[in-house]
Amino acid sequence: MQFRLGLLQAMLCLSLPALAGAGLPPAAADTAVPSVAVHGAVPDRDEKSYRAMLAAMEVFDQNRSLAPGASLRFMVLPRQADVAMDGLVLQIVGEHTKVPVPLESNYSFVLPRNADAAQDGAVVRFNRQAKSLAWRADIRSPGVPSKARRLGDLLLECKVAMVGDLVAYVHHPINMMIAKLQDPCRTLPINMFYFAERALFSITLTDGGRRSIMPAAMLYGPAAPMMPSQEDWIFLRERVFMVKFKSLYEKGWTDDTLLQFEYMDDEAGGLASDQ
Repeated sequence: MQFRLGLLQAMLCLSLPALAGAGLPPAAADTAVPSVAVHGAVPDRDEKSYRAMLAAMEVFDQNRSLAPGASLRFMVLPRQADVAMDGLVLQIVGEHTKVPVPLESNYSFVLPRNADAAQDGAVVRFNRQAKSLAWRADIRSPGVPSKARRLGDLLLECKVAMVGDLVAYVHHPINMMIAKLQDPCRTLPINMFYFAERALFSITLTDGGRRSIMPAAMLYGPAAPMMPSQEDWIFLRERVFMVKFKSLYEKGWTDDTLLQFEYMDDEAGGLASDQ
């Protein structure tokens, strides 16, 4: 997600991570965030707060109606070209805690609940340097075609990501305020960044008999990211699509709307558009 702030109102028309540069000289935007020493943390490891991710799991439980029959998984993708995914190891680690977490072949995982780890101030840690991985929630309702995502599932992924601190953004006070609002995914005009399985050619929204091709501007991310060092999607740009939930729901698209993918390596053919 990406935001660049001038005025708050203007900022909300953009996307989340770039938001933090507001009021800072361009050269200072990447350096103005103070470092914070966390007891027991290893600063060069890619990790998230275990308590924050537990809170994200509670959000999933409270909003199951958005994704009927779905379960919550998390997953990671490489954030940079030189990140090796072979040999990836995940653990919940605290001063007195070490709990291994199994990874699937697609680098997804189910996070176990562990009261001792929560009390221990533990982190969910990979054996990779910080900013090596893009973290995502992975929520999929049963029956959705393999080349599609369901809008309600994606919205719930956004809600989980906000609470779990999975969103890659500069921790500027305004950004942090937005992430902690009641329902920023649905109520603010922010773009959320998602990954398809392969390089995208187009996306078509379908809901019953209604269909519309997603604007090309919602694919591949911004051409010139304002704060590339803070983004987690640039390496996999060809697979990236953005969703602005507020706009889609205001136009009458429902939770059951499917985003149907056409990939670059698909055979020729497309889906008709009905604006």
